Amino acid sequence: MFLMFSLDNPSQVGSVAVTIKVLDVNDNAPEFPRFYEAFICENAKAGQLIQTVSAVDQDDPHNGQHFYYSLAPEAANNPNFTVRDNQDNTARILTRRSGFRQQEQSVFYLPILIADSGQPVLSSTGTLTIQVCSCNDDGHVMSCSPEAYMLPVSLSRGALIAILACIFVLLEAFQFSESHLLFVDLSACTIYVLIKQLSPMPMNSR
Repeated sequence: MFLMFSLDNPSQVGSVAVTIKVLDVNDNAPEFPRFYEAFICENAKAGQLIQTVSAVDQDDPHNGQHFYYSLAPEAANNPNFTVRDNQDNTARILTRRSGFRQQEQSVFYLPILIADSGQPVLSSTGTLTIQVCSCNDDGHVMSCSPEAYMLPVSLSRGALIAILACIFVLLEAFQFSESHLLFVDLSACTIYVLIKQLSPMPMNSR
């Protein structure tokens, strides 16, 4: 509010309201609104959509709400995935080749560059985590853990001892009495050995 008065007649006073608008400057880079994680089947085909991403920006919409997406410079020649800008502030992540193997590489980290249209242009890099999974013929995910294929190699000493004990029991054919259940869980394969009671055969006294 400004007051105005006449120099010739100070008793004549007037006022006027003045609105001051503070303009936003482009000082925030766009970024992913959350952690993005995608899953891809080992039998995925080239050109397959695996994720759609979007971004947020804290600036005024007039200064930075149109976003552009591309692979980060260090991943510009990525042989596995590509980014397609949808021109609507979102982007699609597509496969560039077919055939992935968990045992070769179970997780990919894809850096994606997000830029706004403000002055000056600001950008940031977000990372999409892509897990390789084994799927059935219908494309439903069955397992995303490569450890499932390496259990025989990574068995603990206790599990190996338990397996050897079971084999020893079966080969020695001990006498069985009162029921007792012994089981060894080996994740992918569960071995159940039904034992009544392990007791060595009585030795004949001489």
